[in-house]
Parts: sequence; structure tokens; C-alpha cells
Amino acid sequence: MIRFLHHVGLSVPDLEVGRAFYEAFGLEARVSGEHLVLRCKGRGQDQIRLMPGSPKHLSYVAYGTDAAGMKQVRKNLKSHNVTLEDAPFNIDSKGIWFRDPSNDWVHICEGVEAPAAPRPTPEVNTHGRYRRIGQRACDLTSSSRIATPLRLGHLIKFSPDMDKSIAFYTQVLGMKVSDRAGDILGFLRFGCGGDHHALGLAKSSHSGLHHLSFEVMDIDEIEMGAQSLMAKGYISAFGLGRHVGGSNYFHYIRDPWNSLVEYFWDIDVIPEDDSDWVVLNAAGPHELAAVWAVGPPKEDFAHNYEVPDGAEQGPSMALNEALAHG
Repeated sequence: MIRFLHHVGLSVPDLEVGRAFYEAFGLEARVSGEHLVLRCKGRGQDQIRLMPGSPKHLSYVAYGTDAAGMKQVRKNLKSHNVTLEDAPFNIDSKGIWFRDPSNDWVHICEGVEAPAAPRPTPEVNTHGRYRRIGQRACDLTSSSRIATPLRLGHLIKFSPDMDKSIAFYTQVLGMKVSDRAGDILGFLRFGCGGDHHALGLAKSSHSGLHHLSFEVMDIDEIEMGAQSLMAKGYISAFGLGRHVGGSNYFHYIRDPWNSLVEYFWDIDVIPEDDSDWVVLNAAGPHELAAVWAVGPPKEDFAHNYEVPDGAEQGPSMALNEALAHG
């Protein structure tokens, strides 16, 4: 039913601090009323909307679908007694708004996913498939190159009830489980096929954003982007490495409010006809974390830093403990 990830809305205490970080990350910013909208260079689709608010928190996630998908979503929401609500933010938006089992806002609109800006694919020489002949892969100019993200590929957010959340996104919105680790971590993809996961769910005492993940062209761009951000004072949280769940290469960097952003490349793709795909149900999230990585994740890698109402700080959660004891 839902077919693609459109964009994510975040409330942050300082829009200009957000602008500085995400422009350093490689996105382009523009003002939209009282908000700041960020896009990938040359791609005609919002990827992040920053809105004034304190403390920082995940405000909503927007997905796209076609007319048939929208009709089925409306039918499923009604049959599961999910209430449609007025747009909760000062946004000129079309589509429908409702809350998921974690009480997070979800926005669905009709549309077509915008293509990424065309870029030449870097050639890679592997044994028996030599494509780059008489040409350097790297030269002196590449050292100053920064990452240019192509698209927002996925997000992982926290949920206090994994089974209920997974049931909602699969039964009501038509997603499918790609891999999971019991009731601690789950990776969901769109039913129409595509990336191994567009949405990840991680167990916590309360909702919140763990990370946003942007696709780049190759492993070099992952690390050049990460190194560029670290040179500006931003903190590395985990990487360089390669995941098991999704198989993608990765590097995670802390944003100014302790959520994470990830550069990724070479993710598993699952077709709509997915009869041959075998879902892993790992003993723990550590089994899905990394085939290899440069060092372990920082101790707070899986900490939920978003503050629930009435609390002073986000408590550590099950995913953090499971990774630590893996």
C-alpha cells in the first residue's frame, strides 16, 4: 500500500544549528514559512522538514503511495479503528494524518517518488570484472570531495511495543518484515519491493528517532562524508562498517541533538515477488549489527535521547543492553 518514504519532520530548538549540520552533511536547505526544508542536491522531493520546537523530537514521518494504495490504506485504517485527524503542523499538505501505536504522527500522500539526480556510477574493479582500465579511482582532487546524498533511504525509530508496531505497519500499511531480532529490533520494507528496509523499529521505553539514513554513490563517499563532518567537530558513533541486516556499508554521525545520521551504500534489494527471501530472526540485534566494523559502536549508540513528557532524560533501552552484551 504505502510505496515510498517521502520525508521526515523534526522539531528542533535551533533551525540554524540544524541548517549548518545538514548542509555540512551534504543536503541543500530552503526556507518554507517558519520551517527549514532540506533536499538532496538535484532531487525534487523534500527529505527533512525542520520545525521550531524544544526539546528536539521526531514530529512525523511522511510516506507516498498511488491512488489504489491510498484507497486501501483508508479502508484498513477504518477497519482497525484508527482515527484520521487534521494536519497537526502548520504545513500546506495534502493527504491524510493519523497516529501509529507509538503515538507518532504518520502522513500519507498520493504521488510518485522523485528520481535522484543523475550521476555517473563509479566503476569498481573486481576479479574477473575489470571495468576501470587506464584510469585512477582516486586522485588528488578526491581528497577535498564531500558526500552528496542521493536520497533518504530509511529511518529507524524507537517503539515501546514492537509486536504491536510491526503488526500495524504490516497489516494496516502493507509493509513486510525483512529481518528481525525477537521483540528488540525489526526491519520493514515496502510491499511493492525495494530496499531491505525503509523503516526500522527498535524497542525502547518510549518513542523517538534513532537515525536517518541517506544513500551515497560508493564506500569512498561514505567515509569522505564522515571524515568531513568529524573535521567540523561532529561526533562519529559507529563505522565504517558493513551491516548484516540489509548488508549495506555504513557510517553513523551524531547530529547536534544526539540523534544519528547515516551514510549508506550497497543495500540489499528485495523484489515484490519475494518468495525466495528468507527472514532472519536473530537471537539478538548484535547478530544483525555488523559483519565487520572499525571498532565497536559507542556505548550510547542505541540510547534513546528523545525526552518523553514529564521525564528529565531518555532512559537506556533494551536495544542498547542487547548490543552491549552481544
